[in-house]
Amino acid sequence: MLEVRRVGKSLGAEILGVNPAVPLTSFEIEKIEQAFVDHLVLRFRDAPMSVVQLRDFGVQFGPLRQHIAKSYRNHEVPEVVVMTNQDAQGNFDAVGAGRGVGWHSDGTFEALPPKATVLHAVAVPDRGGNTIFANMYMAYESMPAKLKERIENMNAIFRLRGRKQKTQGIVTAEDLKKMTDVTHPVCRVHPVSAKKSIFVNPHHTLCMADVADEESEALLEEIFAWCTREEFQWEQEWRAADTVMWENRSAWHTGRLDYPQDQLRHFFRTTICERDGDGILPH
Repeated sequence: MLEVRRVGKSLGAEILGVNPAVPLTSFEIEKIEQAFVDHLVLRFRDAPMSVVQLRDFGVQFGPLRQHIAKSYRNHEVPEVVVMTNQDAQGNFDAVGAGRGVGWHSDGTFEALPPKATVLHAVAVPDRGGNTIFANMYMAYESMPAKLKERIENMNAIFRLRGRKQKTQGIVTAEDLKKMTDVTHPVCRVHPVSAKKSIFVNPHHTLCMADVADEESEALLEEIFAWCTREEFQWEQEWRAADTVMWENRSAWHTGRLDYPQDQLRHFFRTTICERDGDGILPH
């Protein structure tokens, strides 16, 4: 029997009684979808999955999108990418290890950002390397009134790696040239819950739209300082065979580099898009 068990005070729930490695029933899909809207981050434990099984799990919740980092795509299942801290020779790979480190929501640099990301743990270090999530509904709802009123109807410009501009090793120079900046609301209305959340993030937001550079930078720093408060957060402590599915429309996440660099950290990842008719970004 499917059970939803809350694991964090601000967000996060564990799904019990189902095996994500096998096809789900329509009832299970419906219940998981609702739990996803309610809790923003879902965890499934003790279910090893292959890249094919991860793809088949994800597609039950929406069409999958191939990741922009082509060099990390699985050759047989391109909808799945490998997240690892080691290169082909088993040496520590700083670029690979650093992917996903820094507060962000996946794909916000795209015209239609993805609904969800699914990450499956194949091998984890004996300590560290957790992922932290932050509830952007809570950040918006509890934001000081003066700041909230100021940003309520503003837009921001997004770009891969935003102000950081550290894209080396992630995408090719040719693919980077094809990408264009996109504009999204600073505060986004979720297409299902109809609740508003903070949508800008430190990793992929370039600047506030129609605002002078100095003012834009100061405003973004004020927003980010508020949104990274601990009361909005929950930390996933990874175990091998964990699968975590998280919101990209109303939550931030960041990885940690606080694990032994000589130990393997290996994951499979896929990205779920909006179904037809969803995903509009109104104020």
